[in-house]
Amino acid sequence: MLFRYFCISALTFYCHLSFGQTENEQINQYIERYIENSTDEVDIQQLASDIEYYLQNPLYINKAETEELFNFPIISNFQAIEILEHRQKFGDFISIYELQLLESFTVEEIKSILPFVKIYASPLNKSVKNILKNGEHQLLSLAETHLPLAQGYTKKEAEKEGNNHYQGSPIYTNLRYRFDYKKLLSFGINTEKDAGEHFIKNQNVAFDYQSIYASVSNIGIVKQLNIGDFQANFGQGLTLSTGLAFGKSSLITSSKRNFNGFKAYRSLRENAFLRGGAVAIKINKTVIGSFVSYKKTDGNGVYSNDSIDSEPDFVTNIQEDGGLHRTQSEIEDKDLIKEFQTGAYAERLFAIGKVGVVTTYRKFNTALIPTERLDNAFQFKGDSYSKTGGYYDFAWKNFNVFGEVSYGNNHSKAFVNGLLLSVNRNLDLSFVYRKYSKEFIWFQSNGFGENSKTNNEEGIYSGFELKLAPKIKLIGYYDLVNNPWLSFQTNAPSVGNDLWTELQYKPSKQFAIYYRYRREQKQKNFSIENIKQLQRSTLTRNRIHISYSPKKGIEFRTRAEWNNNVFNNNTTYGSLLYQDIIYKPFGKNLQLTGRIANSNIESFDNRIYSFEQVPLYDYPMFAHSFTGIRTYLMCRYAMSRNLQLWFRYANSHHQPSITSNNNQYQIGTGVAQINGRQKSTFTLQIRYKIK
Repeated sequence: MLFRYFCISALTFYCHLSFGQTENEQINQYIERYIENSTDEVDIQQLASDIEYYLQNPLYINKAETEELFNFPIISNFQAIEILEHRQKFGDFISIYELQLLESFTVEEIKSILPFVKIYASPLNKSVKNILKNGEHQLLSLAETHLPLAQGYTKKEAEKEGNNHYQGSPIYTNLRYRFDYKKLLSFGINTEKDAGEHFIKNQNVAFDYQSIYASVSNIGIVKQLNIGDFQANFGQGLTLSTGLAFGKSSLITSSKRNFNGFKAYRSLRENAFLRGGAVAIKINKTVIGSFVSYKKTDGNGVYSNDSIDSEPDFVTNIQEDGGLHRTQSEIEDKDLIKEFQTGAYAERLFAIGKVGVVTTYRKFNTALIPTERLDNAFQFKGDSYSKTGGYYDFAWKNFNVFGEVSYGNNHSKAFVNGLLLSVNRNLDLSFVYRKYSKEFIWFQSNGFGENSKTNNEEGIYSGFELKLAPKIKLIGYYDLVNNPWLSFQTNAPSVGNDLWTELQYKPSKQFAIYYRYRREQKQKNFSIENIKQLQRSTLTRNRIHISYSPKKGIEFRTRAEWNNNVFNNNTTYGSLLYQDIIYKPFGKNLQLTGRIANSNIESFDNRIYSFEQVPLYDYPMFAHSFTGIRTYLMCRYAMSRNLQLWFRYANSHHQPSITSNNNQYQIGTGVAQINGRQKSTFTLQIRYKIK
């Protein structure tokens, strides 16, 4: 024991450092790891909220149960397994730096997670007086607008093109209030008005979208209680998942879903939530929960008498991730569907994992009948459906097995099984096999895979993370995909594969460089002489990224990325080169971030996504789908301990081809069309915290 204390003391001295990162930087750092390869607008607000939650309420690694460690987004499942084994062999951790004795932790990784973890937990005072005194209030508001204005804001111009014009102002704005007390209690109000929507219409309440939530955790046998808007996520996301889920990324463990039941809904994604009440109770090692939800959802209605004054005969689409109500046609879709939903789940917890079952039933006030197309032939039709699934998640020694099987009432099924394996200190592996039938009801499902819909897919994924040397790491994956039925842009069953690898070199805290290679092969429609057939499309991407900090408070980031897309013996190219400068002249109080980027994009298939620094909770992914210059400057200023301001200016300057008429260049189409070559964005965010 004396030797153990000596080792921990030495590690503490070696690892100790003072942090210069702001809260916003820490959140952005982890968001980028999850979404840098994603082309979908994933739920950034909810992810940022979850990460901020752990900044305010660190995980106590001596008391955290298996489920908590697996759901903790800051560490990998391999690291969670080692923490559990270490506690079983040696008891509680003496110091956070004792983590370096575990094979899966390096000094740099320990430094990065320090703000999110603690060793010991102080007793939690649950009295109402203490909650009101020590709870944290937070008020956050963001406003954003673009110049020049799109054509849709000028009624005359929009009608000239035969399009609906935008009904509201060109300003996007949101307002949020949130109260938190540790991990015990949370409630809040979220409101939002998208650009083009009415702020106040017909003397109704302000903002187009309003959401209220309240959440209580771990009170007696009550594990979770939610009232208002909430989300429900179970197993591997096949049967029921209303929250966020990520696809393939630089984290090979993202192939596994670490869902944990009910949670407060703090996002601004409209329609993507449940509204009502949910409760889960825990008795010994058994958890039982249920929920009831009633809400209105956007949809595309069909009316027999061409009138919208009555209920639609049926709807062709449910906009579960919609929420734009700017034009008259979009307003007609708002809250068109009334839906009732209920469900329940049960879990049995073990020292090394859990097993569970979940079931859900959903009823609409009108039938869903998708537009008749061959690729829609097996999509769900009707006014109600149910799904039931079973899932498991077990970790022992150096491996973690997980999976789920789900059945729909239309006799459809989907299943996924995976393995995370830590071979040794230098090598981690990930394997996932999934098979989602073409008839599977993909609504409220977030299964791991190539496509956004959890159906019509079979695939085998394998990933690895290899430490070649103390400062060199090689990571990557290969995913083989089969679509047994028609899908988007494929008029026949198709196959594809995705190869991704990255070599990282980080010789010091001040310098890091990596090279990334990715090749995606898919089959797409191709028509010749009225004969439709599939041809292979190959998109190859390359990236070199360098970050360098010459001294404290200054960081430079340089990236060069290029790609080529080969389809039907035709090759198109895309490239991006950017330079970032991050400057913190007064420590944490002021931060300036700027970028200049030059892109050369021949076709939409060659578009390149980049992660930009944005205000807290804003969406950070930008698509370079044009040839030209992209610049932005963001200033974050902490006026006091409680008050923070963000101001951001961004500009996209398109460069027309030499054969085009510069005077007639346009950005966008329809009501979103802008006449000219430039588009500027102005963003202001204010955050006020009281504690």
